[in-house]
Amino acid sequence: MEYDDYYNTTTFGPLENGKVTENPKAKWGAAKAPFFGVPMSAQIALGAVMGGGGYKYGMFNTRDTKIAASTYHDAIHRHLALWFDGEDCDPLETDEGKPPGSGVSHLAHVMACCALLIDAQQQEMLDDDRSKTGNVRNQMEASALTFKLFKEAQDRFEENK
Repeated sequence: MEYDDYYNTTTFGPLENGKVTENPKAKWGAAKAPFFGVPMSAQIALGAVMGGGGYKYGMFNTRDTKIAASTYHDAIHRHLALWFDGEDCDPLETDEGKPPGSGVSHLAHVMACCALLIDAQQQEMLDDDRSKTGNVRNQMEASALTFKLFKEAQDRFEENK
């Protein structure tokens, strides 16, 4: 059997004259999600956040009780805003009466929130309280058109200077 091997994207292994040169298991494995393509640094950071959450709340606790999409949406935005403001990691808080912060990258927290939302959807444990107006796509497209028109007008202005 022959495979396209552009950057090893199909077989994730060596080809010789267009043919797989490895164990036949590789052929079937190549058709599945390539975990090796996920940076190990991201996997470790995600694992640290998930492990900390498991320690605080119980591992896979989100499979026992539905989670609200809005809760994780808001957490994603908080962590992303803090990261974008220059704070790399969630502070490792030890204040009495507060659960400790993780000390891990805010971006890893964003990944963890996304992972939990994906899992909750798959497990049918998502309290889907999204607004679902359908307006965002239209607004994004209108914004792109507005920017395109602005750029065209700016280009004409520059040409006529």
